[in-house]
Amino acid sequence: MQSSREGQRSASVMPTRPSPQTGEPLMLSPQNALRVLRRRTGGRISRPTFYRWLTSGTLTSIRVGYHIYIPWFALEEFIERCLKGERF
Repeated sequence: MQSSREGQRSASVMPTRPSPQTGEPLMLSPQNALRVLRRRTGGRISRPTFYRWLTSGTLTSIRVGYHIYIPWFALEEFIERCLKGERF
């Protein structure tokens, strides 16, 4: 039986597609984007590899001051490419 804490943790790790009507964010922090990417692809993606993809432009990101954000649409496109077996 799954405790309520585990259910809350898994729900926050793998959010559903955002909707402007619900007020959910349309961009993710790198930490949350990496969690979603790992969960949806089932892959073992290291943090350095993920940040290498961000700095090289393989995964689209937006910098606002010192903060980096990954748009949902870019993350979903990247996940589709990963699931198709594309190498980066």
